[in-house]
Amino acid sequence: MSSAMRPGSNAALQGPITGAEPDFLRALPMDNAVGAIVALTAEVWMLRERLGALEAELATRRVLPEGALEAHQDSPEREKLRAEELAAFTNRVLSELARDRVPVSSIDPDVQKYLNPAPR
Repeated sequence: MSSAMRPGSNAALQGPITGAEPDFLRALPMDNAVGAIVALTAEVWMLRERLGALEAELATRRVLPEGALEAHQDSPEREKLRAEELAAFTNRVLSELARDRVPVSSIDPDVQKYLNPAPR
């Protein structure tokens, strides 16, 4: 049984959402939110470090000339595609800030009997 379903657990959600969605951030301790941001920041830094090392290796091995990425220019078609992909990504991430808190579907409350079956 997951910690979110254990009786007495300190999880923000104790079962399926059957009404308005819970306000996770209000129920989330600020230390947890900051911890998540710090963890994501560390992951981004690690990706930057690895990408930098990869670029350096490619330049050292003369697979990629020094400064090639900075000098790279996309074709107009590729530039348009990247702009569309960036807009879609940004919309996907930021739309959560304006999302309606009413669920788009409902769950039958009887689902609980399948999530927490009675002992045999």
